[in-house]
Amino acid sequence: MKQPAIRRLAVMVNPGKTGSSPLVAQLKRLFRRLGVESRWVHALEFETPGAPEVVTQHDDGLLVSVGGDGTLLQAARRSLGSGVPLLGINAGSLGFLTSVGRHAVLACMPRILAGEYEVSERMTLAVRVLRQGKTLAKGWALNEAVIFRGHHAHMIRLNVDVSGHHLSDYMCDGLLLATPTGSTAYSLSAGGPVVSPAAAVFLITPICAHSLTNRPVILDARDVVRVRVPSRSPALALSLDGTACVDLVSGDEVEIRRDARSVRLVHLPENDFYAVLRQKLRWSGSSV
Repeated sequence: MKQPAIRRLAVMVNPGKTGSSPLVAQLKRLFRRLGVESRWVHALEFETPGAPEVVTQHDDGLLVSVGGDGTLLQAARRSLGSGVPLLGINAGSLGFLTSVGRHAVLACMPRILAGEYEVSERMTLAVRVLRQGKTLAKGWALNEAVIFRGHHAHMIRLNVDVSGHHLSDYMCDGLLLATPTGSTAYSLSAGGPVVSPAAAVFLITPICAHSLTNRPVILDARDVVRVRVPSRSPALALSLDGTACVDLVSGDEVEIRRDARSVRLVHLPENDFYAVLRQKLRWSGSSV
């Protein structure tokens, strides 16, 4: 279905990404030629304490990230709750979330600005750290929450409950709680399954589990997961989408549930999830 044409947008740029400068120059020329109003934001401006949470405005029709998946994740985090759709332009290499490659910008952007695009709603995670029953920290993730060993090389133990039912005591190097979007990120590298972004589920994927019977688990999106750090545990840490580390100590609990807010990712009709899998993972049929 054709979407509304876009006449105003915001662009978040990672200036440190190789290839971003020529992309920015191309986009500025294109926007001027098509009469599209644009606001430009450097991603680095939002890495300092006190940076505003929302980079979009109510009349922006689109938020564009220019960089890699990390830039898109930052743009998603900083625009959360705005409802503005997000398009990723890949100035790097792999890029599962960025849907337009740097060599296709001039061909793809006019189509998107004219409304020839689709929107994929992506579920996100709400994460809370509790210490002695009180909330220590809150966070959010589009890809995954990771609990991992801190500055030590010891295997860790984590007690995991799902919606009030005990699941397992994991002995591992770390534990991933991933969304379907995050299933093609760290979770995939750790042996987790690829999950359609349309599925209302999330994943528990152990990292280098001590027991070969501890396999990835797919949970209903309505479930609530609680991960407890047992007594006499070495120091651990929690990371959300590769950032926002929180130190964890014995007795801490990490609660993970579905966030009410979603991220709206823009893609061209022919660049659906399965096309991206074939392209990025270089899948092909049998040659026999």
